[in-house]
Amino acid sequence: MQVRDTTRVLQAVPQSTRLSELSLSELTETIEGLSAVPTLQQVMDWFSSLAIRQRDYEAYRYFSDNKYARNLVVRGDFAEMLLLCWKQGQRTPIHDHGGSIGVVLVCEGMMTETMFDRAPEGHVRPHNTYRRGPGVVTGADVPDIHQLLNLEQDGRDLVTLHCYAPPLSVLNTYSQHSSRVRHWRELYFSGGAGI
Repeated sequence: MQVRDTTRVLQAVPQSTRLSELSLSELTETIEGLSAVPTLQQVMDWFSSLAIRQRDYEAYRYFSDNKYARNLVVRGDFAEMLLLCWKQGQRTPIHDHGGSIGVVLVCEGMMTETMFDRAPEGHVRPHNTYRRGPGVVTGADVPDIHQLLNLEQDGRDLVTLHCYAPPLSVLNTYSQHSSRVRHWRELYFSGGAGI
C-alpha cells in the first residue's frame, strides 16, 4: 500500500501584501452560508487571508489541564471551525480525519506536527516532523495520518485555528505498536476536552 504525502504548507501572507483580508466573523459567516463542501485549496486560501488577533478569538480561548481544549467557533452543514488550545505537552492521538479535509492556522506558540505512513504490517510509522509557528497555514488532504503536539518548554501555550470539511464525524486513531484501528466519534466541547 503506497501512501502519498499530500500535506501542503503555505506561509500566511503579511497583512500589508494581502489582496483581500478576511476577519474571523466574516469567515464564520462564510462557513455558515456554504452550499457545498469547500475544497482544501479554498479553505487554505481563506486561512491565508485571515486577519486575526487574539482579541478576535478571545471568546473561544479556553485551556484544560487534562487534555488540549477543542472550542467550537462555528459548525455548518458543510464545514466547521474550532479553536484548539494546548498547554505544554498536550497532544492528539495519531489520527486521520475520517474523510474530511483539515486546515490549521497557528495563532500562538509553536505547533509540532508528525506525519505517518501505514506500514505493511498495519501499524503506522512516522515519516516527517514539522515545527510550525504563528501565521503558518497547513492543510491535510484525505487520507493523511498525523499527530499534533505542543512540545514547547517553560509552559508556553499553543493556540491553533482548525477548519474541517465536511464537519468531523468519526476519526480513525492509530498506533505505532499495533495494527488495530480505533474509531472516535466527534462530540463538541467547550471549556476544554480533547480526543
